[in-house]
Amino acid sequence: MAWTTPKTDWETGELVAASDMNAVSENLAALKNPATAVYLTTANAYAATDTFADVDSTNLNLTITTTGSDVLVHFSGAMKAKYSSVNSFLDIDVDGNRQGDDNGILPIWVTRTYHGVSFSHLVQNLSAGSHTFKLLWKNDGLNGTYLIAGAQFWVREI
Repeated sequence: MAWTTPKTDWETGELVAASDMNAVSENLAALKNPATAVYLTTANAYAATDTFADVDSTNLNLTITTTGSDVLVHFSGAMKAKYSSVNSFLDIDVDGNRQGDDNGILPIWVTRTYHGVSFSHLVQNLSAGSHTFKLLWKNDGLNGTYLIAGAQFWVREI
């Protein structure tokens, strides 16, 4: 259900109409089920880039329609380097705008063993409407990094 702006201009003695109660019911349903998108990776991803790029432009590219508030973005997964240790950086793109600085939201030191990696990031004051969230990564050099299958990326309006 979509959020309906509640009636606020009540008059003394005004009766509550069925449409008013339906709007309350729809708003409760909208609060119970906020806009959410989730993807669980089913295959390894690989990158050897020194500029931020999509981790997976098809599946880790989530779109939700918000009512105009904050969105919580979360990522958790495992990574490892292909050859030797490397600095890797994770970031989020929201509607074409990266959220982190030159080193993204999360810089990590990745070796040839598996590393658990996770972050949560609050995107504040998004306007009502459709928004696209992408998981991005880069490395400091061309030593590649794997994202291991089973990683989870999700966004949820809060």
